[in-house]
Amino acid sequence: MPPDRIRYVFLHLDGVVLQSILVPIIKSVVTKLGGEYCADIESNVLSHSQRDAASFLIRKLRLSLSESEVIELYNETRKAYLLTNRVRPNAGLKSFLTMLKANGYSVVAYGGADRDYFLEHAGTFREFFDDEGYIQTRDIRPGVKEIIKNIYGLDFNEALFIDDTIAVALAAKQYEVPFIGMTTEHAFSYQRHEMERLNVKYVVHSLQDVDLSFLNRLQQEALCHSVWK
Repeated sequence: MPPDRIRYVFLHLDGVVLQSILVPIIKSVVTKLGGEYCADIESNVLSHSQRDAASFLIRKLRLSLSESEVIELYNETRKAYLLTNRVRPNAGLKSFLTMLKANGYSVVAYGGADRDYFLEHAGTFREFFDDEGYIQTRDIRPGVKEIIKNIYGLDFNEALFIDDTIAVALAAKQYEVPFIGMTTEHAFSYQRHEMERLNVKYVVHSLQDVDLSFLNRLQQEALCHSVWK
């Protein structure tokens, strides 16, 4: 692959590689806390550190709880959700990964969950991922700059992020990183609307919408630094 072109494709684990479970879990947590789920809450919790998200909820909902207590409630709610809901790969994942590998792209997943969660739910696709295959971003949210510069030493236009959250879209825009937004199957999610407000150029419903011609167009825009223009 020629230099100065997109070389790495970074995929959010929850919402891109796997069907999103975070949105319904967070909505459930907010309801338990007596709040009303809204775009402001969703966008300030998704792809933020647990402590920042908990601190935001405490202020937003005027809670008398500590950050640790809110995080504990989230962990309990997540555990209960996973007992009754199966985590599934998103439609078209294998074909998409096959296409990326066949065309010389390096692929890495990232997210807040630990590596064991990645291996448990996406381990059957491990052959398509490079290096360690997964980066835990719990302590470097949203992680766009840290992944590109600190971990891989890339130029910003050498990486493509595909993510379902406005927090990552904002970071990608800040550094002019090629970006594709992806909507979840949850009708009550606000992330598509938030991406439209940010003027994200490319927002897809499925990985099946991203073919080689789509990526070639992004490659040209990355070369011209026009992905966000």
